[in-house]
Amino acid sequence: MSKMMLLSSTLLMVAVALLQSTPVAAQKVSENWCLERGFDPTNLSCDTCRLIDESTTIQNLQQEQNINIGEECRQCCQFHKVNPVLHPDYSLRGKYKYALLTYNEGSLGQFGEIKDFLERDLSDVLSFKGETRFKAVPSTKSAMDPEMRMQMMMMGIMNGGGGQPKLMLFDKHKKGGWSEEDEEEAVEIIKLRGWKREDLKDMLMTLLPSA
Repeated sequence: MSKMMLLSSTLLMVAVALLQSTPVAAQKVSENWCLERGFDPTNLSCDTCRLIDESTTIQNLQQEQNINIGEECRQCCQFHKVNPVLHPDYSLRGKYKYALLTYNEGSLGQFGEIKDFLERDLSDVLSFKGETRFKAVPSTKSAMDPEMRMQMMMMGIMNGGGGQPKLMLFDKHKKGGWSEEDEEEAVEIIKLRGWKREDLKDMLMTLLPSA
């Protein structure tokens, strides 16, 4: 059996298992949530999820059971991972030139994994990549009308401290480095709610070139 046939067969078995379970809507996807659906978020590449969208058999099963397996897959996948069967000669290593992580100091305690990353992993990333490749800085965009902030908090749209941490990835250098004001120039913007510190570190170590 070829690697592609084996991969398609595996995806079909995962799809059948998923269709036998009860779908759960979740804004914040946990590792257990993914594992229960047959997806390993530590190794799942997003290009694998695209195979699900292209499979006629899986599409028919989804329609019969009213479940979107492709979307569940994308909630669990890592865009910086590469499927070696689909792309045996392709690597994302060193794809971006610079990364900027911004966070709100008032709400950082609500994102324990990102707080742990800043306290325990930041120095390791900087030692390999250098400040010319990566920086983590407090956000300067937290100013908001107090009445509007209170209304948003009451509606559950915003927590008391401000917005969630995010990572901006740039594919070219800029003299003096990129800043939060350059968000429109970023080629990727990743909201870090729900991210594990080890996944964030792994992504940065993969996507950024060494110093």
